[in-house]
Amino acid sequence: MKARLLRLSDTLRESYWFVPTIMALAALLLALTTVTIDSHAGSTAWTTGLPGLDAARPDGARSLLSAIGGSMIGVAGTTFSVTIAAVVYASGQYGPRLLSNFMSDRGNQVTLGTFIATFVYSLVVLRTIRSAGEGGTSAVAFVPQLALLIALVLVLCSIAVLIFFIHHVPMRIHINSVIEQIGARLVADIEARFPPSDQRPAPPGSGDTPAPETSPVDTRHVDPEQGAPIHCHGIGYIQLIDVASIIEVAHAHDMIVRLHGEPGDFVHKHSVLMTAWPAENCTEQAAAALRNACALGARRSALQDLRSRERAK
Repeated sequence: MKARLLRLSDTLRESYWFVPTIMALAALLLALTTVTIDSHAGSTAWTTGLPGLDAARPDGARSLLSAIGGSMIGVAGTTFSVTIAAVVYASGQYGPRLLSNFMSDRGNQVTLGTFIATFVYSLVVLRTIRSAGEGGTSAVAFVPQLALLIALVLVLCSIAVLIFFIHHVPMRIHINSVIEQIGARLVADIEARFPPSDQRPAPPGSGDTPAPETSPVDTRHVDPEQGAPIHCHGIGYIQLIDVASIIEVAHAHDMIVRLHGEPGDFVHKHSVLMTAWPAENCTEQAAAALRNACALGARRSALQDLRSRERAK
């Protein structure tokens, strides 16, 4: 289960829908909150006497929000269409790893989320504007002035994000930047997986804690034919192996477990992921737990696959 959660977290980090969806929902809540404040506090009372904040009329507010919404969705579509075409061309020159780096870049995700959030905010606020007599002869005009002001602030933020994005993308697809990013992540993963000896956790029995009374296992006398094979139940690449869970299951059932694959290997339903000894200790529950410690996916992931980073360089 832990392996699947880690794989899901990595998938969300490299997705182009998660961050924009969160930002769009936040924009929806912001629009509903500001409109509620305007409806209870008075849509024009707080702007009285403030220079440069004249109350907008319904027709002008509708035109403003319509222009904001249309321009934001147009800018988002045009910008990312041209950018993705450029990145695909660059990935053909440098390798497909560049496209993965572009997808997982947080700046690109926030840029798309900003445009979508501004679009959603404008549509929600636009729906609440009404003219005098609209919806009934006794209905009064309502223009959420605070919501309009925040819409203008979001437009300024979108312009700033667009400028950042235009500068950010050419820098990210430059070959020197690509090599630097992949190399830095490769070194960081190696240091995290193989820390120096002085930073490794102390083994059991060191210090004041007495060592458990266990005898070391001599794996040289283990017969591979007497082990219980753990077969794969899916098809794809091994993206992550939860070694801690495997050790926990092996210790709980008094078994020796040997891995036959590593992250980045392609497996199918007849592949043997690992073998456990003795076979009589490997129950169905233990086999399922060992199998769930390996997360599969449709493509290779750099979450634990150090070879993919090295080949990308």
